[in-house]
Amino acid sequence: MTFITGNIEIKAFEFELFKKQSQIVHGVFTRDGGTSTGAFDSLNIGINSGDELSVITNNRKRIIQKMGMKSLVFLNQVHGADIKVLKKNDNDLPENFQPGKESYTADGIMTDIKDLFLVIQVADCQAVLLYDPEKQVIANIHSGWRGSVKNILGKCVDKMIQEFGCQPGNIMTGISPSLGPCCAEFVNYKDEIPKKLWQYKIENKEYFDFWEMSKAQLMDRGIKEKHIEIMEICTKCNTDIFYSFRGEKTTGRFACVISII
Repeated sequence: MTFITGNIEIKAFEFELFKKQSQIVHGVFTRDGGTSTGAFDSLNIGINSGDELSVITNNRKRIIQKMGMKSLVFLNQVHGADIKVLKKNDNDLPENFQPGKESYTADGIMTDIKDLFLVIQVADCQAVLLYDPEKQVIANIHSGWRGSVKNILGKCVDKMIQEFGCQPGNIMTGISPSLGPCCAEFVNYKDEIPKKLWQYKIENKEYFDFWEMSKAQLMDRGIKEKHIEIMEICTKCNTDIFYSFRGEKTTGRFACVISII
């Protein structure tokens, strides 16, 4: 994991696995370098966070500038399991597509289109970035506890195979900062989390290790363990760097971005 800095004081982390791949760019942005104030300080990109829309729009423009003025695709994330597929031969971008606007309602997106930046916005949930260097396909997935229950990561790998002919053994993955096993408390877990996933509960506690759960779901679909990188940064423990709903309640969303170049 590498920490990078750039212009306008925007800061981001990079996955070591992806840094070695010259045909993609990516970044896990921190909450620094934006224009939001108060509880949303400062690079908040979450439309539904309660922050002022004009400020959020300005923050998104800053990320667009940071990423080289390319097209950023944002999703209306609803904690579901739908994954949008954009193919370079389908011309599937909306006619009124505008960088920085929510273009689709989904919790995942994948593409083989170059210079199209896929954005997931989170504040405790995981953003899981995937890249197949053989087929030149990328994906970005929003996986909170509901996504884990629905196994959206497994569905993503299945869809990469179905839509693009990807081989799981070639796919590289990175799991963003998110709620760690130290803070993922679920007092009502018997009603919320299926029994088959209780194996990821911390012994003698009502806490779950969703990092290990995601790793297992990816490996179950054929992703190699050496191709899975978990940043292992708990958002609730690090609210000075990242947004955390569990830690702050009223808070923003940080951006996780990936593109083929």
